[in-house]
Amino acid sequence: MITEVSSAEIRKARLGVYFVAIIALIFVIVFSIKVSKGVVGPISALNWVPKNATLINVSIDEMTTTTTRDNRSQYTLYTPRILYKYTVSGQEYIGRKVTWSDTYDDGFMRELGYELKRKLAADVPIEIHVNPSNAAESIVVKNIIWEHMSKLLVGFIISWAVFLWLAYVLIFKLKHKK
Repeated sequence: MITEVSSAEIRKARLGVYFVAIIALIFVIVFSIKVSKGVVGPISALNWVPKNATLINVSIDEMTTTTTRDNRSQYTLYTPRILYKYTVSGQEYIGRKVTWSDTYDDGFMRELGYELKRKLAADVPIEIHVNPSNAAESIVVKNIIWEHMSKLLVGFIISWAVFLWLAYVLIFKLKHKK
């Protein structure tokens, strides 16, 4: 069954789809930036050299969040804050970077913080990764933390799918045939 639609109705539909497409484009841009930040660091660190470092200080930063306006549900999220020293070619460096993104959670980051505290108390060195081109640049966890990236990747894929579907609708479906 074919329904005849006036050009005024098609114009209104196009404006609505344009509006939703602009919102989808904003989501595409935001998710693309976040995903690229989470992937670029680990890719650039593929050839970084593992080194032992001495922990100077470890603390676990806490952040309490609420899920409702009336504060009925609260969650405490954690991230480790560390200070470590390491030596490359006879020169000593100080590092602070734990992961590529400053992320709070109640899983991996909390466990990592407690593990680092145990190593500090036992005076056990930690393994870090040092940039061979710039020895002052180092990180403890150089890999992608999939626990955090999986949500971003789902949002990234959904936002791109919605945006591409809206572009398809605008280009191929919202035409007025004379």
